[in-house]
Amino acid sequence: MVDRDDDRIRDTERTTTTVVHTDGDRGRGGGLLIAVILLIAVAALLFFLFGGNFNRAADQVGVNVNVDVPEVKVPDVQVPEVNVPDINVNLPDVDVNADSKEEPKQE
Repeated sequence: MVDRDDDRIRDTERTTTTVVHTDGDRGRGGGLLIAVILLIAVAALLFFLFGGNFNRAADQVGVNVNVDVPEVKVPDVQVPEVNVPDINVNLPDVDVNADSKEEPKQE
């Protein structure tokens, strides 16, 4: 049997290093793209609604619509003045205590 020399045995420590990136640069490109598309869509919608493009078709064709409506006479209606009396309502005082399990007392 061979005796080993204890001086030749080395103690080694193993260490593991974990690198965590927390710079926060992930996902900003997608949000920016959605914001730009939404901005373009809102601008196009406002242009079509307030640009007057929907009314120009009738001006170019020369559409003129005249509708004869019957004359409606409405009689004069006199509404009498109504005096509403004051109403006095007395409400009971209620003691509300949310901490206890007792029912509230009315005075």
